[in-house]
Amino acid sequence: MPPTVKVLECDPELGLRVPPEQVDRARDALVAPVLVLDAGSWEPPTGPAQRRGLGYLVLGGILARDVVLAGNTSTELLGEGDVLQPTAAMSDDRLVRCHVIWRVVEPVRLAALGESFARRLGEWPQVQAALFERAIRRSLHMSIHQALLQLSPVETRLLVVFWYLAERWGRVTPDGIVLRLRLSHRLLGQLVGSQRASVTTALRRVVESGMVVRRPDATWLLRGSPPDELTRPHWPQRVAAGARG
Repeated sequence: MPPTVKVLECDPELGLRVPPEQVDRARDALVAPVLVLDAGSWEPPTGPAQRRGLGYLVLGGILARDVVLAGNTSTELLGEGDVLQPTAAMSDDRLVRCHVIWRVVEPVRLAALGESFARRLGEWPQVQAALFERAIRRSLHMSIHQALLQLSPVETRLLVVFWYLAERWGRVTPDGIVLRLRLSHRLLGQLVGSQRASVTTALRRVVESGMVVRRPDATWLLRGSPPDELTRPHWPQRVAAGARG
């Protein structure tokens, strides 16, 4: 038997709307098995039991969801607090077929919100609403990510994706914002929708501008302020000017 956790202890935000006199009972009732995943590929279970459940809640670590379409790969990074439903998109009747690959970027802990958890959850509509909002929040993040893929040139997309990721995985330091992610050129290319060679060239220009620094431990330091008015003509030139200087 896998170990279990009290979901509201691991993720207290989900229980904020539960009446105070009911929190202890909700905490004891909403228990889920835990999966621990090491770095590497992950094949989510796809049986009937998984389809009757609510999916998984990320308790820690970082997952990458790669969507491969016509030989091109787009990547979404997921972490603590995200709700995953790997079986939701598994349909054979789609006209446009794609392939989804899950990868563990940093060791992950998942709470499996299975069928029994879903039944117990019926007594706690406040927690249901919080999980639903998590799904909406993830959808919004994906929409923002899709929008930034329309920006040009590649240098601009890189800068925006760095700051976009820093909102979640960044840490303020006296030197700037430390982005605690080890992002390879390949992964950056999948995040910004560009070939690896183009990303390597664009990243060199961004680094030369001084706006982004690769640290010795392969994480990143963002300097200055986040981009605010991306449609202004001088924003892409700002990178080029920094690279020349």
